[in-house]
Amino acid sequence: MACSDITRCDNSLTAAAINVVLDVSNVLSYGECTIDGIKLGDRMLVDPNSTAEDLCRRLRSFKKIKKDRKWKKAKQTDKDNLKKLEGELCDLLKNILPEPVSNNGGEEVASQPEKIVYGCLDPAATNYYCKKNDCVDNQPPEGIEDVTCEYSQELEVDNIYLFCDSQECTQDVPGERVSPTSDIASWMNNGALDNDHIYNVKAGIKKVIEDIDETGIFLKSKKGFYTRQLPQQLINEFANALTVMVFNTKFNEDNSYKTFPYTKVTVYTRNSQPLGQFKIESNKDRNGESDSIRKITMHDSPTTLNNRLRDEVGTELLDLTHEPKLLKHLKHPYFKDVRFTVKDGKIVTKDIQEGLGVVLKEEPIGLAKLLK
Repeated sequence: MACSDITRCDNSLTAAAINVVLDVSNVLSYGECTIDGIKLGDRMLVDPNSTAEDLCRRLRSFKKIKKDRKWKKAKQTDKDNLKKLEGELCDLLKNILPEPVSNNGGEEVASQPEKIVYGCLDPAATNYYCKKNDCVDNQPPEGIEDVTCEYSQELEVDNIYLFCDSQECTQDVPGERVSPTSDIASWMNNGALDNDHIYNVKAGIKKVIEDIDETGIFLKSKKGFYTRQLPQQLINEFANALTVMVFNTKFNEDNSYKTFPYTKVTVYTRNSQPLGQFKIESNKDRNGESDSIRKITMHDSPTTLNNRLRDEVGTELLDLTHEPKLLKHLKHPYFKDVRFTVKDGKIVTKDIQEGLGVVLKEEPIGLAKLLK
């Protein structure tokens, strides 16, 4: 059931109590909902002695949970428990909040203190008060209580960047994407950040990208991330993608990622062709800072490398003297399932060395040899 009485929370509590209502933490943890450190799956008991502040804070937590993208992945039992618990809290709230009183015309109205209006007062913010409210000359009225402002900045990318925390990091695993349609960095500022903070973070990330070691497979290809040295355009784009993800994870709804949470990123063209995969090493408790990312290295998984090379059979290496090193690289047990190798400076399909392939490749015995 929906709790209509939650709309009375703002009008029935003091300003101090409202601040408590909005202070929500530990809302979600990887799809399993927790409130005040208790999983919804573990029956949460309702304290009949709860104050209005406690009930409103809890109900506000529910409202925020339902808006979080991870809530869609929560178990159905969690959703059912949330609905049941919300109904029980609503029943208690009806008994605690002030009862409606009648006005001179006999119509019942709620007994309410003067309402405090909150809003962001920075015109550059995405949640500036006057963007959603009527203002004269784009100026908010007097008496607005300032709240944390939110900002966004578009950082353009041409390719698709899949961030994940798994061994393979393919499009079949859970992760987050930065793409030409989602390249917006969003963040909140409580007054502690300067206006150039986002560019300082990008500059720090860009320097790490410029220091990527020249390892892995390099092909004579126009596909940028295959080349020995990343072109400046792709260095800048890579920095844009990482900056977007750093801010969007740092300032997510429950503000839980103090360390950048993803260890891999795979880069795809718009038509889903893989351009390369990289390993990300983060600095602990620095997400959202200029030193969020400590190191980036080229790191193809077997699946990604197969996907990269299947359309490159016949493509030449940039450096033909690199062939022995690449052969040693591809013979590592980690790449035993990679179906391609290097021969005469080009990418080729591996010869079948065992099983039915060997039988088919053997010289036919022939009738003459059988007769002997």
